[in-house]
Amino acid sequence: MARNPDPARITDEIWALWERFDRLEPSVLLGGIYAAKPGYHNYRDALWTGDYSRAEVAADRQGPGDKAAAIDLTMSDAAMRTYTTRLDVAARARDPRLYIAGMPIIREFIGTKDNQTVYCYVLTGGRPLGVGADAGPDPGRDNTHLWHLHISFIRRFVANQDAMDRLYSVLAGESLATWRATDPKEIDMADVENIWRLLFNGGYPPGVAPTHSGGTDRAELYRRLQAIQRDLSLLLATRDDLDEEQIITGVVAGLTPERLAAAITTAGLTPAGLAAAIPDDLAGDVVDELVARISARAIEPADAAAEA
Repeated sequence: MARNPDPARITDEIWALWERFDRLEPSVLLGGIYAAKPGYHNYRDALWTGDYSRAEVAADRQGPGDKAAAIDLTMSDAAMRTYTTRLDVAARARDPRLYIAGMPIIREFIGTKDNQTVYCYVLTGGRPLGVGADAGPDPGRDNTHLWHLHISFIRRFVANQDAMDRLYSVLAGESLATWRATDPKEIDMADVENIWRLLFNGGYPPGVAPTHSGGTDRAELYRRLQAIQRDLSLLLATRDDLDEEQIITGVVAGLTPERLAAAITTAGLTPAGLAAAIPDDLAGDVVDELVARISARAIEPADAAAEA
């Protein structure tokens, strides 16, 4: 395949997504990525501050300011129906592949599900567009989308390979169960429990009782971990005084209690908030390191006695 033709304006991650999709769909032609016009096809630094692709969603004010954040895929009628429908099913179900740290990785997609009516679904920032909610269908887009599928990336994620892998999985028709079984970034429930027990000094978070077998309700722990991650992500997206890189450094550079305490103090976060600050693309490595370092203190008393 060809090299990225415009690395100054197109991220390698978006270009790699195009190359994978080109191999997947025989009828597809690249309609465009970068274009010097209003909206996501242009790079943020070239747009006026009120442009909808930079003003309305906080995460669109993050990420590289010199890169385009949209792609147009021109396809056959059958392909347009297939891929628009796949995106619609995933968006309406809030498929976790379309979210990182609780934030959508795309703002909207525009295509057609029947080759007669243009269909647009907005995943976030719907109210400024007149949708009536943060997410939902947005009618009235132009008829060129009957033959090309437009995808607007949230600008924070234009250089995030994990985001592109997730989107490709949805487009390719891979089931969520298959993706969860094969994605190396998926966190094992036992690892989630170990992280929680570290954060709560070897105990359990408030309101989470041990199960009858003496373990923890891991599904509940996982749900709470995700909720904290979403809340902190929103905080990081709107607060310029919190240094996300400093938080991450405090987690991965040693992971001693002293370093963790210093990171918490510096960032002004709770221990649970510190865990949620780990971005998804580092989660696998961080979880492995955390589990390796805390496994001894995360063992149930009964298990410790058995090992002794």
